[in-house]
Amino acid sequence: MTTRRLLQWAPIALVAVLAGGCSASPADTQAHGGKAPDIATLDSPTPGKTSTTKATPKDPDAGRPRERIDMTDADRRRLIQPYLQCLKDNGIDALAERKEAGVLGSGPTTDPTKAKTAGKVCEPKLPLPAWEIDAKNPDALDFGRKVVQCLKNKGVKYVELSTDRSSGVVGPALGGKNNDMASITKGMDLMPECQREVAGK
Repeated sequence: MTTRRLLQWAPIALVAVLAGGCSASPADTQAHGGKAPDIATLDSPTPGKTSTTKATPKDPDAGRPRERIDMTDADRRRLIQPYLQCLKDNGIDALAERKEAGVLGSGPTTDPTKAKTAGKVCEPKLPLPAWEIDAKNPDALDFGRKVVQCLKNKGVKYVELSTDRSSGVVGPALGGKNNDMASITKGMDLMPECQREVAGK
């Protein structure tokens, strides 16, 4: 059974963490003998008591580009280009011709240390899937069911909803247990159209 994945170009997927902060103004610092003043906030602990306030978790996907259902293949290639260029700048040419199955190109592209480093550096540029099919979206399965029905209505014989979230996306699985090529080919051709139709309702 073949499942359509929209992020076929992403060889490395790691988690990015964004950090933020704040500072006192120079005038405030000077007015307190060179030290930043103490500012009372809602989170400030009561004197003599220990604060139990927990920090708000940061969104690991904040700032990353995201695909859209209505994107063309050309749009997706443009969106992922900064990520591919970042990989190349860090020694990993994801578009290099493969010399062996499962190996990206040759030379530095096969170095696992460089691959790991490039993944960490470039992950913030890796596009996220369209929200409608993102495994983190609680409504993604419902969207997928509607797309499956659309494909069936258009004549795709072997198609069902895949609930496997390990790839980061959820959606139709094409071909059935025998990998029917007619269903796979027709389903892949009609997938963008059905996704746009369902998203537009």
